[in-house]
This record gives sequence, C-alpha cells and structure tokens, in this order.
Amino acid sequence: MLHTLRTGLQFWRTFIVLLTPILLSPLLSIGTREASCGFVILLMSTYWVTEVVPLPVTALLPIVLFPFLGVMSTDEVCVKYLKESNVMFVGGLIVAIAVEHSRLHQRIALRALLLIGTSPRLLMLGFMLPTMFLSMWISNTATTAMMVPIVEAVLAEINQESSLQTIKEENEERMAEVEAAPPRTAPADSGEKKAKKIRVMIYLSVAYAANVGGTGTLTGTGPNLVLKGMLGTLFGSDTPVNFASWMGFAVPIMLVNLFLTWMWLQIFFLGVPWGKNKMDIGDKDVLRRVLKEKYEDLGPINFHQGAVLVNFSILILLWFFRDPQFIPGWGEKFIHEEVDVCGETKHSQLVDDASAALLIVFILFIFPSKLTFWPFVPLSSSASSPALIDWRTIHDRFPWGVMLLFGGGFALADGSKESGLSDWVGRQLSILDGLPQGWVILIICLMTGLVTEVTSNVATANILLPVLAELSKSTSTNPLYFMIPATVTCSYAFMLPVATPPNAIVFSASGMSTKDMMSVGVVLNLLCIATCVLAVNTYGLYMFGLNEFPEWASSLSPVCK
Repeated sequence: MLHTLRTGLQFWRTFIVLLTPILLSPLLSIGTREASCGFVILLMSTYWVTEVVPLPVTALLPIVLFPFLGVMSTDEVCVKYLKESNVMFVGGLIVAIAVEHSRLHQRIALRALLLIGTSPRLLMLGFMLPTMFLSMWISNTATTAMMVPIVEAVLAEINQESSLQTIKEENEERMAEVEAAPPRTAPADSGEKKAKKIRVMIYLSVAYAANVGGTGTLTGTGPNLVLKGMLGTLFGSDTPVNFASWMGFAVPIMLVNLFLTWMWLQIFFLGVPWGKNKMDIGDKDVLRRVLKEKYEDLGPINFHQGAVLVNFSILILLWFFRDPQFIPGWGEKFIHEEVDVCGETKHSQLVDDASAALLIVFILFIFPSKLTFWPFVPLSSSASSPALIDWRTIHDRFPWGVMLLFGGGFALADGSKESGLSDWVGRQLSILDGLPQGWVILIICLMTGLVTEVTSNVATANILLPVLAELSKSTSTNPLYFMIPATVTCSYAFMLPVATPPNAIVFSASGMSTKDMMSVGVVLNLLCIATCVLAVNTYGLYMFGLNEFPEWASSLSPVCK
C-alpha cells in the first residue's frame, strides 16, 4: 500500500493539472463573464502556487481561455503581452522548437532524400524539397543548420568515390572512335573543379530552398508576421490576411520559385538537362547506403516524435480551418456582436491564430514524452515522464531578440502614424500615382530586393510596410496590393552571404566565394520577383479583392445611411 502511494505521488503534478479545472468547473456553469474570469484566475493561481507547469507557460493561459470563454477577444488579451502576431510567432516557434527537440525534422529530411533519388539533379531536389517544407514551419536557420551535416556526409562519400567525370551520351560507334583516338591530357585540377561545382550547387540549393520555403506560411519567416502585425496596427483586425488565405496565395509562388531555383542551379552548374553532357557522381548505391545509415541511426520513430507530430498537425489544421474562406471555419463558433456608431450590428471572431498556437504549446508542456507510467507499464515500475518540451530548452533556443525587433517595428509604425510622418511620406510618394500600378509593384519589389540583401529581412519589412500603407492611402489603392509583394520579396535575398542566416551558414560550410553566390543569386532574385509580381496581378487580385480600395483600409469614420 505504501509503495503504491509513493508511486502515485510521483504523478502529483499530473493530478493537479487534470483535477484543478474539473474541481473549478462549477464556476463555468454559472454562465457569466465574471464567473468565467474567476475560473481562469483560480486555475492560474493554483498552477502558479504549485508550479506544476513552468510559471511563464501558465502566464499564457488567458490567451487560450479568455477568448474561448467569451471574456475578451484574442486581440484584447494579446495586446497586454505583445501584439497578436507576436504571440502567434511565439506559439509557432515553440512548436517548431519541439519538433527540433524530438529530432522529427531530421527524420523527415532523410526520408525525403531516400525517396527522391541520388542522381545529381534528383539529389539536389532531394535536399531542396524537405528544406522547403521544414522552413514553412520551423526557423529557416535551424533547417539549414540541420541539413548541413547531411549534405557534408553525402559530399564526403562522393569525394571518396573519386568518380566525378564528364560522360558523353553518344552511340557505341562514336565511343569506339573516341577510344581509338590518341588520349588527351585532362587538366590536373579537372576533378577538383567538378567536385567544387557539385559542392557549391548543393549547398546553395539548401540555402535558397530555406529562403523560398519560409514564404509559404504566415509563421514561416519574420516579414510575414510583420505584415500581419502591421495590418492589425494600422487597419485593425478585419483584414482578409489569415493563415489559410496567406497559404492559398503564397504556396503556389513558393512551389514555382523552388522549381525555378532547381532549374537555374542545374543550368548554371550542370548545363541544360537535355544537353549531351551530364555529371555523374559515382555509385548511387553507395550514396543511398550513406543516407540509409544516417536514417537508421535515428532508430525507429518513438512516442515522443509521434506525439509531437500529432500536435504539430493539429496546430496546422486549427490555423488553416479557423477562417478558410471557402467553408465556414471553426472560429465562427466564437462570435462577438457589437454595435457600431451607425447602430448596425457587426460580428467579429473572438478567437485568432495566437489562441490556437498557445493551446498546442500548453499541451506540449503537460503531455508526457515517454509511456513510463501505468497502464502502459506495471504500477510497481511506473515512473514520471518528462513533457514533450521543457522550459529550459525553450529558454536556450528561443530567439528572444526577434521579439524586440518585432516590437520595435510596430512601435515605429505607431510613432510614424501618430506624428504624421507616414502621412507626409505618403503625400511625397503620391507622384507614383501617374505610373501604371504594375510598374509601381515592380519598382517596389526591386527596391525591396536590393535593401533586403544588406539588412535583416524583418527590419526591411518594418521600415517599408508602413510607408507602403500610406502610399496606398494616398493613391486610393488596396494596401495589400503594395504590402504583400513587398513582404514576400523581403525573403528573396540570394546574392550575399550576409543577406540571410541560411546564406551565411552555407557560405561558411561550403568554402564558396562571394562571387559564386552573387553570380547565381542575381538571376534568381529577378526570377522570383517576376513570379511574385505576376501572381499578385493575376489570382492575387481575386483572392484579396485588390482591384478596389476596401472599407477596412479607410481611416475615416463610417458614413451612416
């Protein structure tokens, strides 16, 4: 009996986490906002006093509970901590760190490489596809850093084989003539040059895929969240940009640009795919064996990785289906009615993407990572299990400085608006109203592409987006028509090692020169910008209603009919 009691006491934190909300649930049956608020206060007080969950994590509970209980909207709660887009960034990044912590991202990358193939062109695509996918959800810096040792292992095997050679695709008779001819002396460094080509090509493919992949989701890279935050700061929360609408617009651009990147790198380093010359990297079975050994080193997928994958998948579904536009979203279950100055009733969603993100974060901190307790093991051998993620890991890996950078950008936007500076800049830029809007977009994207090569992409977005918002007002143009392509272009920094962390990582690891990166990147910048401009002027017009100046963008009071 005593032994059973001691075993049970190991799980006292679990008992408190589960039983406290159950014991306090009668408060919710009262049905008033005051009682719901009291429920949250008592729940958090219990968790704080007992420290069954890290104190900072408990402090985030109002972002989850207040909107669902109808006490406050997500925006109203988040502004007490940070802006809603910042909190969404925090939640998304903590989930991404949990993926890294479980090493799930390595499993995804290696499995993709094994499935795609090991020819030079397919090998490059094999590195690019998982890098792009992972960069949609976790930091592109972390994705690139994770891929580097895998790339290095494959390249080391290629070099050990010493089988880099140029093969002519000719018929047997022609080959016989060539063999009969006097042998030509190849340059001594021919093999080294070919090896360097392959090395630089694959490393650049990883960095560029990380940069392109980050554009696919709102949480994929900083500028996307800056756009969401700027729209909320300048125009309120009624804008059509959400997780689902952004993916609908950005994912096609991302896929097209990844294909263009893959083709351009092939043409630059290997020549046209339909040409006579092709590069052979040696024994493909050996390369496959190297990848398979690395995959097997990870062992079979464990409960920790499976649980993180399930939570990660649930978060994506919650984000996507909160307000998917083409069907009613689950966010419509939490509606707040308010009467405007004209006496008309308006409906707005209480729940935003930050609440979904913080819900999953909270689950990650309380869900066990190992099945070391009853009923999965005998009660006598039960032991407490660590959670899927712990606060020390978050504390060490979370880029806290980025939060300050976001906040500084939003403060600049507010300061510019309050001081009248943004109005003045907008009036000065109104001279662009005489140009066709397609040309204005092209000028904006080219300017953004140049600036982001030498400054942080988040800083670039913070500086340019408020100016573009005022330009749109002064020219009576939908703000999204200028701001969305500029935001996407902030991630198109392919020419310089200092432009993005992925560029810097592969530059250091590969031993390439700045000239190598600039030669490839300048064309790629232009290709990606052209794709973005084309997208915003075709299906983007219909997705976001860019042909007209929307009501949510007007700073004037509504006119009552």
